[in-house]
Amino acid sequence: MEFIKEALVIFSDLLNNAILLFGLGFIYAATNYEERKQTQIKKILLGALIGVITIMIMMNPWKLAEGLIFDTRSVLLGVTGLFFGGITTAVAALLALVYRITLGGVGVYSGVLTIILTSSIGLSWHIIRKKMPQLKPYIEYLLFGFIIHIVTLLCFFAIPWPTSLNVIKNTVLPYLTLFPLLTMSLALIVHNQRDRALGQLKIKNQQLLLQASIDATNAMEVFALDTQLCYLSFNEFHYLSMNKYYNIKIEKGKKFLDYIEHPRMRKRIEECLQIALTGKFHSSVSFVETSGEKYVEEQYSPIFNDEGEVIGVTVFSQDITDRKKYEQSILYLSYRDPLTNLHNRRYYSEELKRLDDPKYYPLSIITADINGLKIMNDAFGHDAGDQLLCIVSDQLIKVFKNESRVARIGGDEFVLLLPNTSKEKALNLIEEAKQAIESAKINEMNISVSFGLSTKYSTEDVEDILKLAEDDMYSKKLFEVTSHRNETIKTILNTLHEKNPREEKHSERVSKICLRMGTALKMKSEDIKLLEAISNLHDIGKIAIDDAILNKPGKLDDKEWEQIKKHPEIGYRILATTPEYAEIAQDILSHHERYDGRGYPRGLKGESIPLRARIISIADSYDAMISERPYRKPLTHQEAIEEIKRNLGTQFDPSLGTLFIDLFSSQVETI
Repeated sequence: MEFIKEALVIFSDLLNNAILLFGLGFIYAATNYEERKQTQIKKILLGALIGVITIMIMMNPWKLAEGLIFDTRSVLLGVTGLFFGGITTAVAALLALVYRITLGGVGVYSGVLTIILTSSIGLSWHIIRKKMPQLKPYIEYLLFGFIIHIVTLLCFFAIPWPTSLNVIKNTVLPYLTLFPLLTMSLALIVHNQRDRALGQLKIKNQQLLLQASIDATNAMEVFALDTQLCYLSFNEFHYLSMNKYYNIKIEKGKKFLDYIEHPRMRKRIEECLQIALTGKFHSSVSFVETSGEKYVEEQYSPIFNDEGEVIGVTVFSQDITDRKKYEQSILYLSYRDPLTNLHNRRYYSEELKRLDDPKYYPLSIITADINGLKIMNDAFGHDAGDQLLCIVSDQLIKVFKNESRVARIGGDEFVLLLPNTSKEKALNLIEEAKQAIESAKINEMNISVSFGLSTKYSTEDVEDILKLAEDDMYSKKLFEVTSHRNETIKTILNTLHEKNPREEKHSERVSKICLRMGTALKMKSEDIKLLEAISNLHDIGKIAIDDAILNKPGKLDDKEWEQIKKHPEIGYRILATTPEYAEIAQDILSHHERYDGRGYPRGLKGESIPLRARIISIADSYDAMISERPYRKPLTHQEAIEEIKRNLGTQFDPSLGTLFIDLFSSQVETI
């Protein structure tokens, strides 16, 4: 009975120790202790609290004899060193040492060593752990408890002999079985509390990071939903956007889709969210159903937990309306001719492939080419040529009713694709187009366009059909272009004479001089006719020179003079396109060359200058000298003759100049 009673007392003492011992786990839970983040004061206060618990444990010991007390301080101080760091452990150990020394007795030295060594092992365990293989926590903490209690047993040798031997015999069993288990249990409690606290801290930090990331942009809506599609978080931009566009104030925990009233929009978004909830990243560009001109780019990204399970979706939504409009404008321009706004060759090539399908037969292909665009550019400038292109484009659209059928594929070339259109109907449209175009004028010049047509009815190669349409156009152009060019040149010359009446009189006088010289040179009648034509056309290039320069009352400056010097080249370009005038185009180009090679535009010299150009040069210069100009008075006939004499061999061909002088020096009345 005495043994049972003693055992109950010992069990009661150890139970009290254990209750106090596991208070450390509650301390950790209550403080969410993380050693690195505690201030010095907090560490000292926590050490004092643990020190008090240690003293309370020592006040309820397992007592073998006077001065020989045994308790779980080794467990408490070892675990404190393991988890709470140096300052906290030192304060707790110091309080325990003071109390134990105060108690005194034969076991005082053993008690002091136990406090110091178990605390030190706890503090050093993180270093010892690095040299050990990785163990599961409960095995590691059991080993830790076993080691500190072997050390505790060794401390008992500080008790006088033979009492120490008796103490070790009485304590070895609980110290090597129960106490390591207590150490493991307490360490696991603190370990789990630490992991729970760190986990909560991690979640909190992740939430803060998520919110910070969400709030980082004010140009994109960002929000996170759980698996039930309820709000977890959202940025202010999303909150304001939902309020602005839908007049609602969203809340965390509420279902996102409940705020979306438009059925198609709700269905579209829900389908995207469900894809993300399967673990797949999903991205889309959508036209916003509730807004007429709004596009959004949306990204749906699944949220995974540590086990790889989907626990929600993060949605990124950005308004890309401006970008979309820009892309559409670029795409529009890539298929459009910037001048006429008609479709271009790229569109035509793709459309031709699309329409090459039986459901569009008969497919009529019309080719069109403007006659005289180059002459228009040379005579009146590229602005006039652009105006001509625009007039023709507008008329084609009006006649064919659908601008998508008309494409400008080259400088003056057009193609029209007419699906489900017979050849007869296409011919009627061409005739209507010709009448509309030819009724328009630009700079008093008639507009002319040549058309070609071919129609595909069945399996013919569409490229062959196109070739037939082009051949048809070119065959018609052979007849139409010549008459149109001749008419154009006459119109240009009339326009020049209307703008500058003196040019017409000047050409008439130059023509008379040239005819006299040609007859005196016994030129053939055909050459004399060409000489007469050159006389009338030699200044046709002045049509492209600004009237302000032609009629300037004062001396021309260098820039203006350079403009004047271009008229032979312009005249050449106008005439060279017409077969009947091609032969005299070179003469027009050369009529301001000088015999000594210092003329323009090419600096020809001597007899390399065409004969007719050398004759025109003399007649043109003479008439210019005796004619009144805004910037000078005319010379007399004799003064002009003397000027020609002085320039024989330099500006003028000496033999032709001598002939002119012989013919006209005493016959002024015949000029």
